[in-house]
Amino acid sequence: MSNINYPPEEIYNPIGLEKKNFEHIILWMLYNNEECEWSSFTQEPLALRLSTLSKYLSLLKGRENVENISRGHYKITSEGRKRYLELSSSREKERKLSYPPAVIRSRRQYDHWILWMVYNNNYCKWADFLAEPLSINQSSLSKNLNLLKEKGF
Repeated sequence: MSNINYPPEEIYNPIGLEKKNFEHIILWMLYNNEECEWSSFTQEPLALRLSTLSKYLSLLKGRENVENISRGHYKITSEGRKRYLELSSSREKERKLSYPPAVIRSRRQYDHWILWMVYNNNYCKWADFLAEPLSINQSSLSKNLNLLKEKGF
């Protein structure tokens, strides 16, 4: 492994009285790299203790968030990706969403807006579609989401 992406310092070295979230650190590494070796976690800048790393990797493997692809090599699963996004969203004070450009919003094709939002953001909440600049009313949103589900999106 030559190029390893490491998390920003505020994740592995939190400010003030906030405790390190080892689950988030490990999932961040696996989410942002194809795979990680054991040594990627134990060397600087993370320098996790062996007992801590072993404990949290075992916990994550037990929850099927991480899989051991070979000795000392780990990869995130689809469940792990979901868990990572949950942990990341809870850390953020305010989410930064990417909205469709005005050209797409100029027509009331809500299915296009919904697909654009889901494709260009990690995840979307119901309230994201109700707020400005989209302001899709609840019945239209429900109808279009159900139509998209029926079409297999």
